[in-house]
Amino acid sequence: MTYEVFKFAEKAGWDARAAAYNDFTGQVTTAAIPTLLAMAETAPGKRILDLCCGTGRAAGAASALGAQSDGIDVSAAMVEAARSAFPSVSFETGDAEAIPKRDGTYDAVICSFGVMHVGIPKAMFNEIARVLKPGGRVALSHWIGPPESPLFRIVFGTMQRLADMSVVPPSPPPFALSSEDSMREALKPAGFREVSSVRLPLVFKAPKGQFAKHFRVFAARAAVILDKQPEDILKEIYATWETQLQDFLVDGEYHVPMPAIAVSAVRAV
Repeated sequence: MTYEVFKFAEKAGWDARAAAYNDFTGQVTTAAIPTLLAMAETAPGKRILDLCCGTGRAAGAASALGAQSDGIDVSAAMVEAARSAFPSVSFETGDAEAIPKRDGTYDAVICSFGVMHVGIPKAMFNEIARVLKPGGRVALSHWIGPPESPLFRIVFGTMQRLADMSVVPPSPPPFALSSEDSMREALKPAGFREVSSVRLPLVFKAPKGQFAKHFRVFAARAAVILDKQPEDILKEIYATWETQLQDFLVDGEYHVPMPAIAVSAVRAV
């Protein structure tokens, strides 16, 4: 299965969120970048690919550290935002399952929260291995799923109970690679070894009463479901979210843990 409808929805969703990404999604995801750069052993002179680059912050940070960095994203709007923010870095549109780069080009590949938005992670990992030099490193971040993640437990638990989930296009399970063990098993066939991971204690923040507004801009995948619900169901979902989020209210703002995992591995020589 190629998940073409899912991939089209993802591209459209991130195209629509490019202008607001740094103010919403990027407020959480950017915190993972230093860990990914360290795992990738980023250093002056190394060539780094930021795959599923979004607005280019990982590639920009790698460039600031002296690396020669490139960025690739399926969303043309994201690529345009990245070029505007980091004009000295090369960005282009491209599919993570068919990376438009030559074999053995990079010392490291970084992918910040991109894996769950790819139709076939196996194809992506094979492509990452192909464009890496022997002994090159990959560094990936991925959300931890429910029930461990309070945010996703509340959001998706409510949606599964109240929403019409039949509107979801055929798609890969979002949290199938949320652990070091599952990542290791997925990376191994592509020729990766020396897998290690660290947990990232990330937090989603939104003003009281505005969680739904912020989350819908934050997450393209959930919006595919929410956009197709009738108004009365949406209101019930939003009200349920607000009730369940009360335990995370701090001075008029929700601070909801949404832990992630950062995983690194080495391409076999």
